[in-house]
Amino acid sequence: MNGTNQYGMGVIVCRSNHQTPPFQEKSYYQQLTQEGIPLGIHVMVFCPMDVDWQTRSVNGWRYNPNTGQWSSDRYPLPSLIYDRCGYSDSRQYQMYKPYVMSLSNDPNIQFLGRPLGGKLPNHEMLVKNSSLLPYLPQTLRLTAFKDVRSFIEQHDSVLIKPNGGSHGRGVAAILPHSKGYVVRGRSPKNQPFQIRLHKETSLRNWINRFTKGVRYVIQPFLHLDTSDRRPFDLRILVQKDGLGQWATTGMAVRLGSIGSLTSNIHGGGKAERAIPFVHEHFPQQANQILATLQFLSKEVPLQIEREHGRLIELGLDTGIDRQGQVWLLEANSKPGRSVFLLTGEKEIRIQSVRRPILYARSLAQGLIGGSV
Repeated sequence: MNGTNQYGMGVIVCRSNHQTPPFQEKSYYQQLTQEGIPLGIHVMVFCPMDVDWQTRSVNGWRYNPNTGQWSSDRYPLPSLIYDRCGYSDSRQYQMYKPYVMSLSNDPNIQFLGRPLGGKLPNHEMLVKNSSLLPYLPQTLRLTAFKDVRSFIEQHDSVLIKPNGGSHGRGVAAILPHSKGYVVRGRSPKNQPFQIRLHKETSLRNWINRFTKGVRYVIQPFLHLDTSDRRPFDLRILVQKDGLGQWATTGMAVRLGSIGSLTSNIHGGGKAERAIPFVHEHFPQQANQILATLQFLSKEVPLQIEREHGRLIELGLDTGIDRQGQVWLLEANSKPGRSVFLLTGEKEIRIQSVRRPILYARSLAQGLIGGSV
């Protein structure tokens, strides 16, 4: 586009060596590239470990929409960074952390948003806002078996899950039973399982093995499923627009298989459009539920930014229990958006790609503030 200022936007990713180019989410970055070109934003994808600080350059990948091909080259370090590093575990996070920090501390680089930490620090930011308390399940760090015992006494059934993002991996529900406990969930490799444990000591030993080396949180086990026992959650994608204002891009339901613990697409779930789903399954309470979801989509991003600093987007995972109570389960600063392709809502998917580009351009042009 003639007369348009040109800006480089670097997308930082974790390297995945078993594929070319060596990273996940290629289709998303291809679409980012296509949306960016007419707006003067040139997208380059790179691993933070590949930066050469002496020359302020980096080995990166660019997509050419004309040829449909990716190519790698050495590029100047971009002044805008979009963090999409998806860490598989805390070990990988710790390995990448110093390289990402070097980028975020550089005075000539602006991050579009600062990524969030784990589930517990996010919860601690949200509970400071009293208007959000009715929608937040009690969340504590799992430090010892006595935490599980006290939660069972208080809530009957409990849920344990990794503090870091897990796509449903390593999540387990502990349900008291007449002959001990039933434990069901998904293994760290995302395989469904169900076991029976007859003694408290057996449960303690199993938890120690299951959570070994990983930080876990504990919550009440909420019955977030349909009348035919299909677990579901409702993802709200909220993003900054070209004016730096929060806007709800879309909502979609992720629906699991009958009897499964999680509804995550990675674990074999499917997607449905949100508003028809709510009206079908909660006909008496649908309007109140949708109003609550709208409230959360406005209030949660503002509250997290007040405590945390600038964000560009959030995926808000919400649940609705059998009484129609809405629960905020998680806020994710690196949300996926493929769910909108699965529901056939292509315009929402396009909007979800365009908004980060529009926000990046406004940030580069100084049209919106560089900090919250």
